Amino acid sequence: MSGVNRATIFLALAVLCTAGPLRAHPADSLVGGAQAGPGEILMAGVLDGRRDKVDLGDVEVRVNGTLVQKGANGHFAANVAIAPYYRIDIAGNGIFPMVQTFGNAELRDPSCQCLNIPAIELVARKKGRIELFFGGDSMAGRRFFEERRNGPALLDHVTLDRDLDQLFAAIKPYFEYSDLASVNLESVVAEQQPGPAAPKKYVFYSPPELAHAMVRAGIDHVSLGNNHTADYRAAGLTSTTAALDAAHLAWSGAGINEEQAEQASRFDLNGQKLGLFGFVGWRGNWEPNQVAMADKAGAAWGQRKAIDRVMQRERKSGHIPIMQLHGSAEYGDRSSPASQQRFRMTIDMGAPIAIGHHPHVTHGLEIYRGGLIAHSLGNFLFDQDRPQTQITYGLKVWLEKGKFLRAEAVPIQMLDYRPVPAVGGMREALLRRLNWLSSELGTVLARSGGHAAVWAKGGGVISPGCRAPQAFVLASLAPVCADAAQQFGRNLVPRGDFENARMLDAQDRFWSTRNAALDYRTDNRGEGYLALLPESGTKSAYLYSASYIRDVSATRFSLRSRIRLPRAGMVELLIKERPQDGDAPTPSTRGEVLGSARIMGGDWQNLGFDFLRSVDADGAARAFRPILRVTFDDRSETGDRTILLDDFELIEWAESMPADDPAQAWRWTHARPLAPTPHFSIR
Repeated sequence: MSGVNRATIFLALAVLCTAGPLRAHPADSLVGGAQAGPGEILMAGVLDGRRDKVDLGDVEVRVNGTLVQKGANGHFAANVAIAPYYRIDIAGNGIFPMVQTFGNAELRDPSCQCLNIPAIELVARKKGRIELFFGGDSMAGRRFFEERRNGPALLDHVTLDRDLDQLFAAIKPYFEYSDLASVNLESVVAEQQPGPAAPKKYVFYSPPELAHAMVRAGIDHVSLGNNHTADYRAAGLTSTTAALDAAHLAWSGAGINEEQAEQASRFDLNGQKLGLFGFVGWRGNWEPNQVAMADKAGAAWGQRKAIDRVMQRERKSGHIPIMQLHGSAEYGDRSSPASQQRFRMTIDMGAPIAIGHHPHVTHGLEIYRGGLIAHSLGNFLFDQDRPQTQITYGLKVWLEKGKFLRAEAVPIQMLDYRPVPAVGGMREALLRRLNWLSSELGTVLARSGGHAAVWAKGGGVISPGCRAPQAFVLASLAPVCADAAQQFGRNLVPRGDFENARMLDAQDRFWSTRNAALDYRTDNRGEGYLALLPESGTKSAYLYSASYIRDVSATRFSLRSRIRLPRAGMVELLIKERPQDGDAPTPSTRGEVLGSARIMGGDWQNLGFDFLRSVDADGAARAFRPILRVTFDDRSETGDRTILLDDFELIEWAESMPADDPAQAWRWTHARPLAPTPHFSIR
């Protein structure tokens, strides 16, 4: 610990109050004023083992692989090398290993210019306890093999094993030591198209090597009870199960007939016998449809009588039944009534947990009669470009003697179609959404470091009280205080802080350019920003979202960003509406000009546009793409052309604040005086 007096640290740690929420102590108090060296920053944190009475004596904490100094009461502090990310590994003989990842801005404490990690709760290893991990919708076909504008395809058949391992590299530490890890495999597995496709719009197949890569990553089981298992009918199902069997990857939820489809995968984990089974929630309106019948291959169909049949069979055989249900509406915020009934039915019949997927977006967590329902985990490994599908989570679940004990949501960003730990704005977006939708279901989540946790008994709040919208740091995550004089909004582009734009070899695909290259960079504080590199000083450079922003419901919007130009120029905001069916295609950067601002060169400046959008005849807001066009005044080829952007936000303003709905209060990230007159300005 360079520049740190260890005796001073432990004296300060020893006198910290442990009553109430645990907090890391400000750095200046911890180190007696000692300063971090060049290229370093002080990081302080605390382990919370109070609930399980964890002996913290032999627990080790590592930051980016380096062992750090820890007090007997769990507080730790160290001067660490500034980096874009800080991975915290916590291990000890008496606990389940914990891994968390953080960025810089979300931890920065201005009172000490240190990184302050919220308390991380530990779970003790005890007889009868096991840890499970669940991930959502997964596949590795289609766009994974397509070349990108700025580089080769993610998967190449020549280097396929290595490429597939890279897809799991960032998230593997979070589940490789779990007693069992399971994901929803939403794809046929085949070397090539195995036969005629089902008569439906979207069909997938992934290479057999995917099954082996999942096993190498630590995945033990996949659910096939979904609407893509039968994309290539019986031939596709046969090739899928053969590939999974060859990789020794357990599966359930589909079969050559109804009897096989309803069979559970059975596991004996430290004396706990589990039966994992999967169902799809509907039969499909094409022929042959997607569900298994007495003489037809397909996915297990989750009718109530089938769920009842499987639940009773597993319980009678002495196995703890765990259902995964693929149902509810795609991109919706909540479970359908039918799915909710099926989830609750399994808990009523003795299942400790029930896991949902299919919507491709996350739903809330529900504690129901002592059991846990995860209504939708969202995506885990998927090639969707819709921004709302890229904010997701993995779920760690602890069972004790067959009963639900605790769960922890691991915030995940789908970055370059793969799961990576979410930090900064992407973490904030997940936690706010999960708190909002869970609180609607009566579930109170607790913060554990940068994760959200819930116990079967005795929850907690992530942060006491309520707050005014402010710049996001983990310590301030709380619901917004209702205020009739304020208009509240939410940021539709949480990735605009550029804190999660790169991890390992993955790079954010959300942003596209014209007449310019794009680069993601890190400053000397370890915080990210975007560099737009025009090809020429005589032509306009464009930055725009590759996908249309679809998750909109209001009519008032603001675009805000910090920007730095090397010399004076004009910045214009254009909006391109998503084409309707039958519209002729137009260039990606052709849109309506809504405002402009002249920016002087040299320093960072604030850019801001307020604008209105209309709704369609059915009252729904139309999806749109924001575009920034930058043109230098001098149109010169000489000199620096690098354009820098940071803290890009696209804010959707609610028409009114539902003050009587406390669950909604988790959504809001911004506030302003109620109903201002729209204008265009540089702020």
